[in-house]
Amino acid sequence: MHNKTRIASLNVKILCLALWAAFPVMAEAGVAGSFQFVIGDVRVMNGAGKERAALKGQQVNEGETVLTGAGGSAQLRMIDSGMVALRPGTQLKVVTYVFNGAEDGSENAVFSLVKGGLRAITGLIGRTHKDRYKLETPTVVIGIRGTDHEPFVVPQPPAGVTATNPPGTYDRVNVGATSLTNQAGSALVARNEVGFAASPTQLPMILPTLPSFYQVTPAPLSRQDQKPAREEAQDSGSQTAAASGAGDSAASASDTAASITAAPVIEATASTTPPPTALTGNDASGTLLDVSNQTLTTADGQPLPLDGGTATPAPAPAPAPAPAPVPLQSTGFELIASYPATQSGNPQMLYPAVYSSGGGSLVLTRDAAGNLVGASNNSTDSFSNTFGNIDQGKSSSSSTLSQSGSAFADYGSDAATGLSWGRWQGGQVTQTNQYFGTDAGGNQGLGAVDASGVFVIGAVFTNSAVLGNGSLHWLSGSSATPGYLARVLTGSANYTLLGGTHPTDQLGTIGALNSATLGVNFTTQIANADVNFSIAGNSWDMQSNDMLLDGGHFNSQTNCTSTSCTSSVSLTKNGVLTSSVGTPTTGPSFGNLNGMLLGLGLNGAGLQYSVSDSVPTTTLDSNGNPITTFSNSLIQGVAAFAGPTQDVNTPFRAVATSDGWDYDLRNSLNSGMSLDFSSFYRGSISGDIQPVARVIDGAAGLTEFLGQSRGYTPVNPLDIVPGISDRGIDSTIKIGSAVNRDVGSASIGGATISWGRWEGGHVDIYSRDGTVKLGAIDNTGRSMHWLTTSALTGSFLNLPLTGSASYTLAGSTSPTDLKGNVGTLGAVTLNADFGNAKVNAAINVGFNAPTNVSNWSMSASNIPIGGGDGFHSSSALNGVNGIVHTVSCSGVSCGPQALGYLDGHFIGGGQGAIMTYGMATGMVTATTPSTTNPATSTFTPANAVTGLVVMKH
Repeated sequence: MHNKTRIASLNVKILCLALWAAFPVMAEAGVAGSFQFVIGDVRVMNGAGKERAALKGQQVNEGETVLTGAGGSAQLRMIDSGMVALRPGTQLKVVTYVFNGAEDGSENAVFSLVKGGLRAITGLIGRTHKDRYKLETPTVVIGIRGTDHEPFVVPQPPAGVTATNPPGTYDRVNVGATSLTNQAGSALVARNEVGFAASPTQLPMILPTLPSFYQVTPAPLSRQDQKPAREEAQDSGSQTAAASGAGDSAASASDTAASITAAPVIEATASTTPPPTALTGNDASGTLLDVSNQTLTTADGQPLPLDGGTATPAPAPAPAPAPAPVPLQSTGFELIASYPATQSGNPQMLYPAVYSSGGGSLVLTRDAAGNLVGASNNSTDSFSNTFGNIDQGKSSSSSTLSQSGSAFADYGSDAATGLSWGRWQGGQVTQTNQYFGTDAGGNQGLGAVDASGVFVIGAVFTNSAVLGNGSLHWLSGSSATPGYLARVLTGSANYTLLGGTHPTDQLGTIGALNSATLGVNFTTQIANADVNFSIAGNSWDMQSNDMLLDGGHFNSQTNCTSTSCTSSVSLTKNGVLTSSVGTPTTGPSFGNLNGMLLGLGLNGAGLQYSVSDSVPTTTLDSNGNPITTFSNSLIQGVAAFAGPTQDVNTPFRAVATSDGWDYDLRNSLNSGMSLDFSSFYRGSISGDIQPVARVIDGAAGLTEFLGQSRGYTPVNPLDIVPGISDRGIDSTIKIGSAVNRDVGSASIGGATISWGRWEGGHVDIYSRDGTVKLGAIDNTGRSMHWLTTSALTGSFLNLPLTGSASYTLAGSTSPTDLKGNVGTLGAVTLNADFGNAKVNAAINVGFNAPTNVSNWSMSASNIPIGGGDGFHSSSALNGVNGIVHTVSCSGVSCGPQALGYLDGHFIGGGQGAIMTYGMATGMVTATTPSTTNPATSTFTPANAVTGLVVMKH
């Protein structure tokens, strides 16, 4: 792993399945986006006022207006991967939408919301340049800070009609922040707040409570409720299809109609209802809003109607001091940072403490100049973004990085790649970590190991370092988009240096970064880097040998093959090759590199480097004999690179596997839970997203694929084989003497999903290129369940933003245990609430065999849907963030305790889903602590079951 703080654990084997939704980087002139879903009365009006019926897949251009009727709703996917879901009764104009594939300042998005409401998740426009995205309404202009928000416009009612809600613009923020700006001033709307602007001349304000129309939860559509929407979509689609020749449009609209539920229409209508519940609030100037009386009262007591009138102002008070800059928060980034830390407070035992984190839950806080102020990542809402082997589980954790008293230096940035970098000089750095584990009593939760070596739920590991004259170096960039791209590319790319921090040591010496290069071979999944810098009168050169890519990450400690694991950095000082062993007069020197590919199409990269050097000092003892002592010098820095933009629509195939039980807590090696896994219970194979040519199958099922393997029996007994707790090595995995069973397929969302299982025999493991046999896995009494997709291109954000869906079984493998028995799949349910991004699921299986008489049941509710359309739950997450996860095993073959997990992923824009699952039964025993060993709990499995299901809507 890169570091314990790394949220996307290298051990997670279920790699993200990016399905179906095209991710165009370049669009034809004027194209702003396309319809993902269309329900009911939805029309598009061009600049000349001519209207056409909206259809799924149809493009929307700049200058066009989308109109939804009383029962209509729609979802747009914009060309920068932004999403817009329109409520009924909405009028939205796309004024400007320009994106050429680069975040270079030329991008621009302007909407005009005349009435109604929508939910918008911003894409690449506005991620780097916040001022390039805005939404105009009759009363205010809304700006964004990397945002998921819900603007709503209640227009002025006609004469004689009472508005149910005060007219004006509302904006509810779910993630990030927005700004509401008009002639009177601005208001910043933070997460979980609602801003309101009554008129262009009245200062926007924050409401104290949620307006009623934001509290409405639409009821799920029944099949009968869906029928009119389907028919309407088909009718309008068939008429347009006849004119345009788009013969599949009607069917497509029909297929997706059930994915979205109708949202309520909020318009000014004649009302006989009582006045709305009183809402009051103050804006920044002290003006009081009273919704019940439809008035405003200024800070000096003067009444002001909500119709936009003005009051005679009181004498202006003395200007208040300028407020301190508000830190800006951003998500969707990766961060790597390193700083000098000491072991046991010994200044001679310096090491580079590396913080590496990323993903949708990482929040970076910056000041107005762009300097990093702090970072936090809370991934306790664990989910699967990925396909692969469910058995690896998740490495859920929570971490923070903060500073106090530091000076910001060396800030730099590059608009085209979205990279930025800098350092914190002096002050104190604090890093905290928590992760899921099991305490000595068998209780599970988020915690850390305390000073006595015992895992304690609720404990926080804290590492604080006083930098003195030293520095923390940091580099951040937009997450690789799409996240799977590095795995499916072939060929090579060279990256050139953009800039970086000055290298520094712990004494405050400042050096110079002279040069740096980075090369990546995607075919072999190898990265090579060279860094040259000067400091304190010495010239250093760091040259990596082969560093293995792990997704888009690489470091100098991942150079593991089937025969060895070694550091891959060659280090020279003043032209002389140094030694990691050292001599009595020179001492040892070590180098370390950590890197990541970043940005849209992997057009950027970041590299953290460090050198630990022994500085000799020779003195004479009392007899005149020389004595050489060494002090430790730690040199660190970061470098940013630019590279060619790769094809984000490179096709791929996905393979998911499940071949044995392996519980979530396996990733918590110090969690206090010892897991007794014999090789019989191992999970040895994982799937992945791979180049199309590396997945081989046919009518008889899957026979070969590129994935990862561990725990196999090597051909050469001297080979080093990754163990149960290690990440597998890239391997070509072949069916060997196993037999395909339960082979089936289904068409979902325009792709073919196939499944089956390799039963018995042995599975052969070959080198990555498939030419050299490394070993085999004994599959006797076991099955490896597999699932594949046809060739795909796409991105992650393709689920509906509103509505709900229920799924039925489309196919499955038979559940198998680890005693050679084949069971029966019982009831399976899956229900999704897309508006609240939650999933409920349940799986039941049974066995009736001489060595296994048992019935298993697992259910989980309130599972969060992740940013990659995936979801994950387990017994370890029961009670965390509202998740309820229960597992039971009944029958003579069951032990006293049952544990379970499931991983899922939506496919085809929510038209289908897959779930892989595992349950185990056994016993937990506790050991008594001693002076040398802390108390631990041991879970010994008696049996385990696994399988997979494919669901459709």
